[in-house]
Amino acid sequence: MKPYNNEKQYDINMMFVLFIFAVVSCFYVYLAQQQPQYDSNFVIMQIAFYMLSFMVAIVVLHFDFEYYLDLHWLFYGLGLFMLVSLALSPESIAPTINNAQRWFDIGPVNLQPSEFMKVFIIITLSAVIYQHNNMFPPKEIKSDLWLLAKMGAIIIPPILLLQAQPDMGMVMMMMAIAVGLTLVSGISYKLLMPLYGIPAIILGVFIVAYFRFPDVVQTYIFDHLPAYQVDRFHGWLQPLENPDEGFQVAQAMTAIGSGGMSGGSDHSVYFPEAHTDFIFAVIGMETGFIGTALVITLYFILFYLTMMTAIRCHHSFGTYLCAGVIALFTFQVFQNIGMNIGLLPVTGFTLPLMSYGGSSLLSSMLALGIVLGVHYHSKSYFFEEV
Repeated sequence: MKPYNNEKQYDINMMFVLFIFAVVSCFYVYLAQQQPQYDSNFVIMQIAFYMLSFMVAIVVLHFDFEYYLDLHWLFYGLGLFMLVSLALSPESIAPTINNAQRWFDIGPVNLQPSEFMKVFIIITLSAVIYQHNNMFPPKEIKSDLWLLAKMGAIIIPPILLLQAQPDMGMVMMMMAIAVGLTLVSGISYKLLMPLYGIPAIILGVFIVAYFRFPDVVQTYIFDHLPAYQVDRFHGWLQPLENPDEGFQVAQAMTAIGSGGMSGGSDHSVYFPEAHTDFIFAVIGMETGFIGTALVITLYFILFYLTMMTAIRCHHSFGTYLCAGVIALFTFQVFQNIGMNIGLLPVTGFTLPLMSYGGSSLLSSMLALGIVLGVHYHSKSYFFEEV
């Protein structure tokens, strides 16, 4: 089957949505910097980050996504090299902040390698799935297990390096990407149901045990975890009863609740990281339910456009890339909003495309640049499957 339309087309709809994200993000970052703890102008830097990020996305979209099949190990190696270099770097260029070593801080450059590693993981896992399915076209349990083993071997090294930082939030992100890609990889659901069902049951049992049998949980689980992780569990499950551990969550929930339907009332609730991790609380406080609903709707539009690109792509590798990006953004948005409203534990995730931050914004636009590239380089055919 030969393509009848080789003309490359930009995804104008997604570009327009990203422009709206830029405007909305700068608006809420401006509102966040009005918090009394800030004396810096974050908006100027956010505008600069967005300009740079748009340029990166435009460059990336012109790169034919099929070339990633030849370069995926190079990207994977680069990501691991950055993580290893961070672990071995002295405090002068990789300072420990809040008991974690996650950033390179060299003069004006502040870079978080894990933000880029998550994009490289999407490329590498997508390439491995594509090559595996071409090598083993008849779907069998044995070949599915082999694919799961290969995917596990890929994500374990960065997970170990991230755990050593420590950055459990990014570990969860890597696992979420892997989960999303296994769901579209063609692996039998006879394997996937126990693989994901058992951890879900364990989590449910833990939550029940936390409230019903706290002494047992303390003895057999919390006594074997670092103190900061235990504090996060308490701050997540009982934020009001643990004012120290749950301070951020309690303040964010108060801020969102104070916004009412449309926000704009004369109020100011203090909470840390208002311009980054808790930007959603600023949205709720300043523009109320209407503002938060509009922002969430923007994300749904972005997910829909990405999904349509994946469906219309006639190259399964391009479909896997889009699926990985959807998994990345879906998990990050759900986790960030969830921790702002007390539904999920605080993990330090930014709200993609909304929160202030250069590394986060660059990595997000890099991922979306890949999706734009899949749309730009996809071909149309005379006879398409419906």
